Amino acid sequence: MKNADVAAIWLLLVVLVWAGAAQGSTTSKRSNSLNFIPYASNPLMYQAANLADRPDAVTNIDGNLNLSIKPVGTSLLYDESVLFCGLPIYKFQGVGVPFLLTYERQAHHTVQGVGCHNLIRVDTILMQKEAPQK
Repeated sequence: MKNADVAAIWLLLVVLVWAGAAQGSTTSKRSNSLNFIPYASNPLMYQAANLADRPDAVTNIDGNLNLSIKPVGTSLLYDESVLFCGLPIYKFQGVGVPFLLTYERQAHHTVQGVGCHNLIRVDTILMQKEAPQK
């Protein structure tokens, strides 16, 4: 074999190896051609609520927001707490009551044994005034 033949074979081998490596994908695999994630169930939770009427309704637990709320339509004595990852206080600026919390259903990590959720957004619920009855 001549040096030119050996060089050509090496070049061909390098090109084939490079072409095989170039077939890797730079994005995660999707199960459809439109490249979106199909959901079998809604990954978000929605809570229409008022802030609980107690002094510790908004607390900081290890750098995470613990919010005590009174969901709309529940008993006056009922309240529940939701732990949000980080301190997304800025999402509550300019929001009135009652408000709608939209957050991820799945907890992302635990804080003192309690799962914290990513808060997506907070919206004011505009109450429609009832029409006078005749």
